[in-house]
Amino acid sequence: MVIGWVLAVLLLGMSANSFVTEGTLTTEAWGFLLLTPLALAIALSPTVPWEIIDTEGGVEWSDDDGSDEGEKDVPDPIESGFDIPVL
Repeated sequence: MVIGWVLAVLLLGMSANSFVTEGTLTTEAWGFLLLTPLALAIALSPTVPWEIIDTEGGVEWSDDDGSDEGEKDVPDPIESGFDIPVL
């Protein structure tokens, strides 16, 4: 969290420094400003991504769950009175 705040302040400072030395708003200054939200996201995130512990209460997906979705008896459409379209 501290690293994110320090990085955000440094990026804002480097952008301001680039603006002052060049006298105009250059692409370098914009680049520093556009990277600032990334640093703020790191600073404001509640957990660090490399410290996330895998939860054991996760759902396991398996193919053998006993559902027979693909094995339904479907009546023949010709016997029901539907025509077969010809393209």
